Amino acid sequence: MKKLKLFSILFFGYAILTIIMTYPAVFRLSSHFMCDSGDGFQNVWNMWWMKTSLTKGTHSHYTNFLHYLDGITLLFQTLNPFNGLISIPLQFFFKMEVVYNLVVLFSFVMSGVSMYYLADYLLGRKSSAFVAGIIFTFCPFHFAHGLGHLQLIAMEWIPLYGLYLLKTRQEDSKRNIVLTALFLVLNSLCSWYYMIYCFVLTIIFVIFQAVKHKKEIIDNGFLKRLSMAIFIFNVVMSPILIPMLYVKVTQDFTGEHNPEIWSADLESFFIPSGISTWGRKWFSRIWKDWTGNTAENSNYLGYIVFMLSIYAVVKDRRCHFWAVAGLIFFVMALGPYPHIGGKQFSIPLPYFLFHRYIPFFSFTGVPERFDIMLKLCMSVLAGYGITNLNEIILSTFKNKIRSKSTTTMRWGTATIKIVFTGILAVLTCFEYSAIPYVTTKIEVSSFYRQMATDPKNYGVIDIPSQPVTLYMATIHQKSLVEIMCPGLL
Repeated sequence: MKKLKLFSILFFGYAILTIIMTYPAVFRLSSHFMCDSGDGFQNVWNMWWMKTSLTKGTHSHYTNFLHYLDGITLLFQTLNPFNGLISIPLQFFFKMEVVYNLVVLFSFVMSGVSMYYLADYLLGRKSSAFVAGIIFTFCPFHFAHGLGHLQLIAMEWIPLYGLYLLKTRQEDSKRNIVLTALFLVLNSLCSWYYMIYCFVLTIIFVIFQAVKHKKEIIDNGFLKRLSMAIFIFNVVMSPILIPMLYVKVTQDFTGEHNPEIWSADLESFFIPSGISTWGRKWFSRIWKDWTGNTAENSNYLGYIVFMLSIYAVVKDRRCHFWAVAGLIFFVMALGPYPHIGGKQFSIPLPYFLFHRYIPFFSFTGVPERFDIMLKLCMSVLAGYGITNLNEIILSTFKNKIRSKSTTTMRWGTATIKIVFTGILAVLTCFEYSAIPYVTTKIEVSSFYRQMATDPKNYGVIDIPSQPVTLYMATIHQKSLVEIMCPGLL
């Protein structure tokens, strides 16, 4: 009961903050889509297709509604089945604008909640953990990919995978093994990028533990438990992963993104991008020179979070794993070659080797998406920083009022915690602000609705072919002859 009460409080708290931080989206819930006019409509089609495939009993990862009459595989598309599955009940009752927007809002709320659970497990300080959740869910990465990458804003399972990876290390529990596998599966059902990132996090964690506690991780059975979790994951995901491997081996199939273009500019970590309220106003001359686009180059760390993280690394040895992991993810986000101010320098970075020689890495053609893992690490680090500062402030306060009553002491410390944490939360939200949140209204021609009443099956050529064409296909429900696939990796 206590766990349910805590979850309800957290969900409500992050929901209120989400309404504020995504203003004015919640007031346009049924009239606008919470995306721009690009990739978001591909994801609207993805949700519609998941419902259509399940209700008609067809394979979710193959469709003849695209590239009529031949059809096409969706194995390597950004189908994000998890979002599609949770949208199905909603699609029976609401219009697609509402369905899409509720999935987006859910990602903001649950990303905060899941980060809270990870941070609380590590810190044991609820106030610090709550701010860590704010940092993670309202980071620029989330707002930037909110322009249309529904698969990437589904960040909510990454912290929970990290949490149960840690628990699998510390505790001999079958429940932890199953939950580690479950959250790895859920990340995979949101984005193949996140599956790969979770494996990278796991490798870093195992190596770090092996260096620090070599004998202990063998003696306590951690590697065995981890192997069992990965085995369960492989069994569950094999119906999708085996066909993907077959296509990869038998066909010349690579991702569509050039990593040299989609690499994080070094400046982007320290200057707000076009998604930021402040970046739009004051820094457009700088971020317009960066390669890629606003959806991908919004890597701003935030100076409050950055300083808290540095303070934590210096003061608290417990956070060193997250510092090491964060540094690795930062370097990976820079891509095969460093970019500074929009200029590429011919100095090979580690990503160059990984992308060329590691299986499946060839599909991660947007290295700057590693930024979400950097934000995961920095949310934890900032949490450690807040906790340490809180302890110093409280210690100073207690020394000054030793003569006061226990009640005064208790109320005083509680007030200081709330005020200090509240100030940091407000400043972080202010620095990360992306208000007004991007929304798009689409007028649907009555002709498309008329087509939907036609019982005949035929292909449609919609000219010009644009992302919104896929949304129109969910209205007329006919096959499209020529259309870009919904989000190739």
